[in-house]
Amino acid sequence: MSDTDLVYYEQPLNERMRSFLRLDFLFRQAAHTLEGESRWDSRATLGSILEILDVLGRSDLKTELLKDLERHQTALARLRRASAVDQPRLESILERLGHYQEQLHADLQALGQGLRDNEFLAGIRQRASVAGGSCDFDLPAYHHWLQQSAAQRIAQLTEWLASLETVRAPVELLVHLVRESAHPSEEAAEAGFFQRSLDAGGGFQLVRVGLPADAPYFAEISAGKHRFTVRFLEPQGQSRPRQVGEPVAFQLCCCAI
Repeated sequence: MSDTDLVYYEQPLNERMRSFLRLDFLFRQAAHTLEGESRWDSRATLGSILEILDVLGRSDLKTELLKDLERHQTALARLRRASAVDQPRLESILERLGHYQEQLHADLQALGQGLRDNEFLAGIRQRASVAGGSCDFDLPAYHHWLQQSAAQRIAQLTEWLASLETVRAPVELLVHLVRESAHPSEEAAEAGFFQRSLDAGGGFQLVRVGLPADAPYFAEISAGKHRFTVRFLEPQGQSRPRQVGEPVAFQLCCCAI
């Protein structure tokens, strides 16, 4: 199976990786909707920014991010002696890891604190937990902001996202390095079920299952410290999905670095 023809289903194996994947997803979502000129696009982008702030609200996330950057830097530095490694690319990645550490150390505030102190954004965040709470009549200041030109709105959103760049860039790199750390293997699930043990000391962070984009089923992954299972399920309209009854071929990546 070619990687370009696959859809990946992922399961993080620790809370740190779960947060990184959520942040990576939200930053990508924000970058996509940022390009739209409609008020609905601006609403969507701002919604992603507020969700990013919620994820960053974990008090230990900055510490975990710094630890992960240092851990990856140490692991990759060992490859300097490997002849088969692309050394210029390796040095570029090591330089970026070091640069991101320096930026995070230099920022003495909590992650996203500048946006949390923004009273305009705080008012919208306060209403975000209410269904439809950001309606025009609920937040007239927000309604007024949305009447600005697309160029003004995009410029403001770009500025807010730029203030989170010290988080976005390292998270994007760390997620990429983890995803690329595994050597894919071709596996088969008998009757739509697969199980494998994990070495608790192996440093595994992520399980990825690749299926053809046109497959009539999807992968549901559950994992613990010592093993993970994959069930392949077929959608049944409005009923509960049904486990596939025949063998399923798939690509498996157990990512550790």
